[in-house]
Amino acid sequence: MNKNNHYHPQRIKVGLIGATGMVGRRLAQLLANHPWFEAVIFVGSDSSTGMPYRMVWEKKEKMLQDHYGVHLWKPLPFPDFLEDVTIAPFDDLLNSDVSVVFSSLPDRAGILEARLLESGKTVFSNSPYRRFDEDATLAVTEVNGNEIGKHSLIKNPNCVTSGLCLVLAPILERYGLKEVVVSTYQSLSGRGDALYDSDLVVGNIYPLFHSQEQTENYIRREVGRIFPNPFAVSVTSNRVYVQEGHYVEVRIKAKKPIRNSDDVCEVLSQFSPLKDSGLPLSPKQPLVLVHEKGRPRPIQDSDHFGGMAVAVGNVSTDDEVFDLRLSYVVNNVVRGAAGGAILNSELWLHQKILAGSMLLDPTSVKAVGVL
Repeated sequence: MNKNNHYHPQRIKVGLIGATGMVGRRLAQLLANHPWFEAVIFVGSDSSTGMPYRMVWEKKEKMLQDHYGVHLWKPLPFPDFLEDVTIAPFDDLLNSDVSVVFSSLPDRAGILEARLLESGKTVFSNSPYRRFDEDATLAVTEVNGNEIGKHSLIKNPNCVTSGLCLVLAPILERYGLKEVVVSTYQSLSGRGDALYDSDLVVGNIYPLFHSQEQTENYIRREVGRIFPNPFAVSVTSNRVYVQEGHYVEVRIKAKKPIRNSDDVCEVLSQFSPLKDSGLPLSPKQPLVLVHEKGRPRPIQDSDHFGGMAVAVGNVSTDDEVFDLRLSYVVNNVVRGAAGGAILNSELWLHQKILAGSMLLDPTSVKAVGVL
């Protein structure tokens, strides 16, 4: 995480909707002491309205630990700075002067995002709701962040896609892409607080093909929307018995010859389009190369730069079918969800300041690298 925020612009008050869910809880944690944003309203389900945030938070973490076992599930601690927070009703957020909202609503509750937009608020959202609508932006900050200012509804994609786009962007630029084959091994936290039956996942691998989860379809469609020049994408998704961090295998057919794996590693390690931007959650290196055999792995590699960087390894050009193979680990709750939404909002604010449509203390803004 960038540490060059010694001086802060005036903090913008923001709201969280879906604050009691897994991604909502991580949003609350990441926004603690954020130099640009101050979370002031926390909205959950109707059943949690009026309840202490701590009570809801700890109950949900304990439920996950009890279900999956203490040997696997490590509860996310409740932040002390939220001690006095109670869960607010939706109308409190809707009628507030808060202009920026972070949403982690399930698709079925997405209509609440529409009401927030109608009230003039800007919404940064992890929800699948309207993810493919033309009047919504689907963005991975470093890849197509120039799209963020075009709409008031800014979506970040599926957690696998968030990592995949970061990996593919520099490869596409250097070599071009014809075909990409993706096999995912996704952690249990990717389903939020919803619990899998133990016999599906404990000591097991659960294929998601034709299940109620639309992960494979989401990944294909999201990649096609984020990259303007189309290439073929094949996806197979599986759920595995890991708490956090998705492991993904990638196979690529390129348009241009790839000399060797060292050349690819150099291309990946030099990818840093937000370098020196001063965005608080922007990692120094979006892609971290790991060269140890048997890496990357979710436990060891899902927390690079606070979970905002993607770990890449097993880079090889020695394949009889594909030009390139590699694997990566993305922190699905941070980079693939909560942190991705916040980073999008940081770039949005950056763009607003540069365009002169938002006035902040120029001395403070310059200190964080925006001017």
